[in-house]
Amino acid sequence: MSNKTLRELGEEYEKAAEQLKEIIDKKRKKLKGLKDSVCSNEAYELKAQLHKLYAQHRETQEIAEYLKSYYEPSPCPRQIFDY
Repeated sequence: MSNKTLRELGEEYEKAAEQLKEIIDKKRKKLKGLKDSVCSNEAYELKAQLHKLYAQHRETQEIAEYLKSYYEPSPCPRQIFDY
């Protein structure tokens, strides 16, 4: 196992965010393809999964940006995320 810089780790998070986006796109396409997308159990499950995936995607993107820009000068004091 090699040591990685924060930038490299941020790039890995960026790739993970891209993978999550692909999963989200597939699930959205599947949801749009359902005949009864309002009331079906499958639609409900897909929407619940999408809700979680959106949050994971957003967090992964924020972490990637935070890590990649960690050593860059910032006019504001750095704060960890508020969740």
